[in-house]
Amino acid sequence: MAVYLDSSAAVKLIVREPESGALEGWLRPHDVLVASALVRTELLRAVRRGAPRRIAHARTALAAFTLRAVDDEILAAAGDIAPSFIRSLDAIHLATALGLAGELDAIVTYDRRMIEGARRLGLPVASPA
Repeated sequence: MAVYLDSSAAVKLIVREPESGALEGWLRPHDVLVASALVRTELLRAVRRGAPRRIAHARTALAAFTLRAVDDEILAAAGDIAPSFIRSLDAIHLATALGLAGELDAIVTYDRRMIEGARRLGLPVASPA
């Protein structure tokens, strides 16, 4: 089965953070990494801001992801996601993951709002640390 990574998790694969090693180990047995196409922009912007020398590595890492397009269906679903504390880009991630719910082992995120939102939507969440 696949795992869905949001940007908070994807960044940890490029920029060393305290959870990076645990995340890499946790992901090893999973052969399919899925993300919204939105992660391409979010990851590259975060790496450019925090570790610009790692941009080439970020681009290479993105090639390992199956990226799901942000289409009208995803945007409509994102607009309908409750609870209200979910921010717009997080809602797009959650709507994308909801569309894959039967295919996912977990959504991997380190964002408190995403964790809570995913749980409220009945999606399995992992934050390896």
